[in-house]
Amino acid sequence: MKKSMILFFAIFIGLVPMAQQKKPVTVKVNTPTVQCEMCKKKIEEYLMYEEGITKVVVDYKQKKTTVTYLTDRTNLENIKTAIANTGYDAEEIKAAPDAYEKLPKCCKKPSK
Repeated sequence: MKKSMILFFAIFIGLVPMAQQKKPVTVKVNTPTVQCEMCKKKIEEYLMYEEGITKVVVDYKQKKTTVTYLTDRTNLENIKTAIANTGYDAEEIKAAPDAYEKLPKCCKKPSK
C-alpha cells in the first residue's frame, strides 16, 4: 500500500508542471530599419537570449520579425523593447540610440 501511494504521488508531481505550461504564441513585429543579413543575424542571436522566446525568424526583405514565445515568461512589449535594445526600430518603439550607434554602417538607416 505504501509503495502504491508513493508511486501515485510521484506520477502526480510529474504531471503538475506539464499542466501549467502554456502554449507558445507566434507574433509578427514590423522592423522597418532592418537592412541586411547582418541585421537578421544580430536580432535573431540577441532575442534567443531573452527568457521565454523559443524561435525568431527575421525577414529583412519584408521587414518583419516573427517571434514565438511563452506568454507566462514574456510579452509582446518586452520583445519589442529587446529589438529596440539591439539597435533597430520595432513598430512604435524606436531603437536605443547607444545600440544604434554601435551597428555596422550597412545596418544603419540610409542617409537622406
